[in-house]
Amino acid sequence: MMDAVEYLKQKNRMTNNCTIACNTCPLAIENNNRNLVCANFVRHYIEEAVEIVENWAKEHPAKTYKDVFLEKFPDAKIEKNGVPYPCIIYLFGEKVRPGACGSCSCTYCWDREVEE
Repeated sequence: MMDAVEYLKQKNRMTNNCTIACNTCPLAIENNNRNLVCANFVRHYIEEAVEIVENWAKEHPAKTYKDVFLEKFPDAKIEKNGVPYPCIIYLFGEKVRPGACGSCSCTYCWDREVEE
């Protein structure tokens, strides 16, 4: 079972911070099979809520910068450490890692989740 921090991160990703249409949310009254609004469902059926979020996260893995880049450029050069060449900052800009490189191994940057 995922820990509390991971649960909250994945729940926020699943619900886009509770901005998606409720009828599309797996925790919503329409989908939780308990006829409870999501807040009450989560409060009273914690294990079920965690399981729903875990299953959703498995079915919807987060995309990393590396995933996005390799979808667009599948034949890109890959370094020995498993990351594309060149440095991610040259491709995605400073928003990826404010303060630029120097001490990073690039795997940290390439493996970060893409902000939708």
